[in-house]
Amino acid sequence: MKICAGIVLYNPELKLLKKNIDALCPQVDKVFLYNNGSDNFEQVKDVFADYDNIIFKDGIKNKGIAFALNVIINWADSQGYEWVLTMDQDSVCANNLIKEYKKYLNEKKLALLCPFILNNGKITLTEYKKSNLPKTMNILDPAKCITSGCLTNVKIAKIVGGFNNQLFIDGVDFDLNCRILEAGYRIVQVNRTYLVQKMGKGKNIRLFNTLQHLTGIDLFRRAKIVAVYPNIRLYYHSRNMRYIRKKYSIYSKQTSASFIFMYYMFFSIFYPHERSRIKMWKAMIKGFRDYKKVM
Repeated sequence: MKICAGIVLYNPELKLLKKNIDALCPQVDKVFLYNNGSDNFEQVKDVFADYDNIIFKDGIKNKGIAFALNVIINWADSQGYEWVLTMDQDSVCANNLIKEYKKYLNEKKLALLCPFILNNGKITLTEYKKSNLPKTMNILDPAKCITSGCLTNVKIAKIVGGFNNQLFIDGVDFDLNCRILEAGYRIVQVNRTYLVQKMGKGKNIRLFNTLQHLTGIDLFRRAKIVAVYPNIRLYYHSRNMRYIRKKYSIYSKQTSASFIFMYYMFFSIFYPHERSRIKMWKAMIKGFRDYKKVM
């Protein structure tokens, strides 16, 4: 079964993107690069001009990650692909990703396959390899499967309506996952393969790093790196998380009001000192109020 992949580009770091695509290209039939308003798209085309299995499409204007992902899904469908792998531009997949995924493609009602995520160095590759994980896990929490590294059943994605363009960015994967689970389809995590994922500009919190090494407590591992986002990203996060918990009955604890509030308090304490906390909270409060614009 042929599998294609799609990556949404927005001013990518070229060295990291090349590492990403070099890991991906040998595993899939075609890689579809969709430009979402990048300033360096011509440079991207120059870097990958000699790659035989890369298709370029210039979206020119940034219409949001959801719109771009729908372009990828529709392109895969038009080319006759049953499955499409979506990747973030700054992620790097394991060289056995597709090989492991192919073992499960004939399972009934399977909509999405996702890997184990190595996120911002919160868990190392060595720690992952030493972990005693089951081969697969059924995902029931919509927040436990992200877009990057996710192998998507094209037909099912279109049946449930694809990605919600109004969300623009943040939570577009959670939203799709909620609809997939509510429709009775399955999401499976394959633990015999992994993805190295970068989320924002990670800031290392030395205190939690030390506490994690001393105690082994998982909470400190998750807290030792904080992703640093611009205020507009925090606006969309706040707005979309509230929209998701208002719309769906099976939303994740990670989108609950109490979790989001504590998450933002964590940002307020540990973000770089030069960031304006007033501007941050204004953006997040505005997003909280604007959720009905998506409804």
